[in-house]
Amino acid sequence: MGALSLMTIISVVIGRIFHSIPTQFQTTLPIGEYAAVALLLFFGFKSIKNAWDLPTESKKSGADMPELGELVEAEELVKTEVSKRLTTPAEIIWKSFSLAFFAEWGDRSMLATIALGAAQSPWGVASGAIGGHVAATSIAVVGGGLLAQYISEKLVGYIGGALFIVFAVATLLGAF
Repeated sequence: MGALSLMTIISVVIGRIFHSIPTQFQTTLPIGEYAAVALLLFFGFKSIKNAWDLPTESKKSGADMPELGELVEAEELVKTEVSKRLTTPAEIIWKSFSLAFFAEWGDRSMLATIALGAAQSPWGVASGAIGGHVAATSIAVVGGGLLAQYISEKLVGYIGGALFIVFAVATLLGAF
């Protein structure tokens, strides 16, 4: 969780830097808010498209299943890191931290946090994003195997995409 929290704080700081552009460069348009809405809509529709492209449960099989970019990339990174034996607890913690941090760098959550950090309260964005990471990671660690029996990856993609779109509309309307 430390790696995700650090990434979130860095993202909010980057968003605040964009928000605090000197007045001589600013226009009357709320560019930060528009960028946040555009990114949230993009991620929402992309998540829904990715979910749409996933095979249905009846079509899934080990050989037919297409490789998903982030999943394959993470699996390869873990395999290369696991092949090296870690000896001390500090080394294990550092490797875990750096693996999570760099795997998430430039991901949707980081870009969305930058956009929201530019448009909204930095304290609200940081605490909400960190809380979201804690909840998502806890669910993934504790209940991922159980949930996978009842909820398809497709449904998770649709729900995630819909939430991104809801956040985009709420940001556009000034609800956040």
